[in-house]
Amino acid sequence: MVKHDRTGRQHRQWLEEARKHQKRGDLEGMLSALLRLPPSLREELLPSGAALLRQAVREQHRRGSWRTLSTLAVRVDAEPGLVERGAAPEEAWATYWPLVWAAGRARDWERARRLWQPLTGPARAHAPLLARAMDGWLSSDGSPSPELIAPALERLPPVDSLLGIEPPSQRVSLPPPRSLDEVEGALLALRALEPFPVFASRAETWARAAPAEAARAIWELAGQLAARELWLRAAEGKEHAALSESASLLARAVREGGALEALSVPTLQALRVVAAGLAQTVISRIEDAEPLCTLAQAAALQPSAQPWVAQAMSGFRFEGAALPRALGLYQELLARIADAPLWARAFLAWCEQNPEAPNAPGWLQEGLGRLVATKASSLLSWLGGAVPSERMELIECVASTCAPDLVESWVDVCWEGASEELRRELSEAVRILLDRSRMKQGGRQLERLLRGVRSLEDAERMLMEVEGAMEQVYSSMKLTGDGLRIWRRFAPRVLTYQVEFLEVAVRQAVSDAEAWDAAVRYLEAHPGNTGHIEALRAMELSGREALARRILERWLERRTANVLALAEAVVAAGRMNTPCKYLHPVLEAFMRALSEQLPALQAPVVEQARALAHKHGYRLRKRGASRKKKAASTTARRASRSKKKPAAKGAAPPKESERSPPKAVSPEDGEESS
Repeated sequence: MVKHDRTGRQHRQWLEEARKHQKRGDLEGMLSALLRLPPSLREELLPSGAALLRQAVREQHRRGSWRTLSTLAVRVDAEPGLVERGAAPEEAWATYWPLVWAAGRARDWERARRLWQPLTGPARAHAPLLARAMDGWLSSDGSPSPELIAPALERLPPVDSLLGIEPPSQRVSLPPPRSLDEVEGALLALRALEPFPVFASRAETWARAAPAEAARAIWELAGQLAARELWLRAAEGKEHAALSESASLLARAVREGGALEALSVPTLQALRVVAAGLAQTVISRIEDAEPLCTLAQAAALQPSAQPWVAQAMSGFRFEGAALPRALGLYQELLARIADAPLWARAFLAWCEQNPEAPNAPGWLQEGLGRLVATKASSLLSWLGGAVPSERMELIECVASTCAPDLVESWVDVCWEGASEELRRELSEAVRILLDRSRMKQGGRQLERLLRGVRSLEDAERMLMEVEGAMEQVYSSMKLTGDGLRIWRRFAPRVLTYQVEFLEVAVRQAVSDAEAWDAAVRYLEAHPGNTGHIEALRAMELSGREALARRILERWLERRTANVLALAEAVVAAGRMNTPCKYLHPVLEAFMRALSEQLPALQAPVVEQARALAHKHGYRLRKRGASRKKKAASTTARRASRSKKKPAAKGAAPPKESERSPPKAVSPEDGEESS
């Protein structure tokens, strides 16, 4: 339930951010917040967001800003409604077309093929030759066979020189290297004659068609040239989006060439260049995440570089549009590296991307299992040094989405060396496990009830009646099965950290003596007013009123005749809405102690306690006869006063010690007579 409350607050915050940026016309800010929301909450802003995006695509296409268009292609791929919502079919097609080309120019072929799907039908109906050429281009990752493209090119109109359009110049066609000796000359000539994107595409084509030995040489030299291109662009101060092409070719060279030892150092150096060029450790733009993640995956193929890669990547935090790319990186790295900080960062990123998912993916749970088995000390070290908010978020997410036995093992290995503060936070994982077992148990009970329902109307009526009481039922039911096993395993360790554990201990106790022992242990750790009130409530909820009265006596006994301590107890009991049958004895003890102490204490807490006592009918009166005696002897006292002689002139007034101190009056004693 804590997790769901946190999720709801986060969703509302993102929705407000999206609304704010939408009103300002800030497309990038709106999309960053909008895409974090679950699909059901995006509907409100999709029509206006789609209009902004379509306008931006038209403008960027007119300018030829392909890098920006490739970023917008990533956003549209994550939410197709950003193109289609509120648009005519022709307008949507016109928006998809430049996005397909932008993804293709960025060599993001999987995304380009997905964006091409809405255009497939219209293209085949209106321009079948173009559709065939596009299918060939996308399916071959930018290297289509001439047979697929030639028919479309033949249909192009002839070039008219009057329009100022020059025919394409004849380019030198370099033959692919046929042997190992020809690789260096052919590849260097290709790099000198062609722009880098063409060089990258042609080198890849050559490597795939060459024999194994020549292919390895092509990949090695192409990777070295790609690393050189990346360093040159970084030295020129170009944006990270400009580094993606060279980083992509270098990573492909490492993978396709079989993790060449010769490319290990250039790859690691390139990764350091890209990481150092980032202005901050929080990455939200896909343009910044892409070269970093691509190079990290390639560098991790070399075992000697894996520790540095894990340390570097655990120092970054991804959010927004960069999260999907980061999760792919984490999954690949954790399959090779058992590293606690990297795993924790991956789990937090997954939790942010999937706040409502009931179960964590297998690769994250397997990663935790390996760490528990082999690197428990590193898990404890990360927890001890993490930011408290991140640590608590990780504990809640792991306990809510991982297998219960895995969570138990995780808490076990971290508990022994944990600080007192960390143990208190780890106890939250145990509480969540107990809640999960209750929900499972309650779900089975509800399923048994619904089996006897004869119609849908009966089921809806029963659910409406049960829904309001389910939480109370779950919290009051006794643990069974896995829940009971978990409780017996952790009860001695966690009992004193949360009042919920005391309630479970009292509810599971088989005798009053066992329940009292649990309460005493809890009170030793929480000797203050709050601890006693919590223990009172635990006994009250479990129906052990005799033990509740015993706790009340113990509470008051330790504060007898101490006005200030009793005043603090009264204020705490009132603040925590203690039932009157336990509040009134505390009020009575306070008023009695106040009436016997002169002069009265003038402290704020005492005044607050007196106000609460007055509200419940308790107040001070002077000592004297009771109401009945006063009513019966009023006439006699008046007669005796009339017979008294006046005091002698100059006689001293009675001493302060001879006056009667005030006395406490309870609601049962009635009103004070004047």
